[in-house]
Amino acid sequence: MQVAKVLLVDTHDSYLLLTRNAHPFLHDDPDLPGGIVEKGETTLVAAVREIKEELGVSLSADSLELIYQGNKYSLHGTRKSLYVARVNPRPEVAISWEHKSYAWLSRDEFLAQVKTAKDTYMHMVYDVVSGLNIKSK
Repeated sequence: MQVAKVLLVDTHDSYLLLTRNAHPFLHDDPDLPGGIVEKGETTLVAAVREIKEELGVSLSADSLELIYQGNKYSLHGTRKSLYVARVNPRPEVAISWEHKSYAWLSRDEFLAQVKTAKDTYMHMVYDVVSGLNIKSK
């Protein structure tokens, strides 16, 4: 299985963080837009599709930059891909049923919340983002 998610960063260097809705194990956990890569999709195509489905935001594939790919953080061999999209202006967000809320946070606030996640995908996000200086263009 493959999972692709996207970190959105706006012109004020704020990071979009979602909060999961009714998930059996990860209720109220921090999350990013994204999900399972469907048969016949690339991780990039899946990431663009998931942003549209979960946020109501249309981004072009060339606006996403791959910043991590691998299965180091998976307990079951899931290949995880993380993209960053620098957005200008900040898009109008309309979250889907999968999430109950969202917030644009400073890097430090984002990392503090992601660090407490139950989801191992978000542990990877914490490690990757902690090691990078992601700024808007």
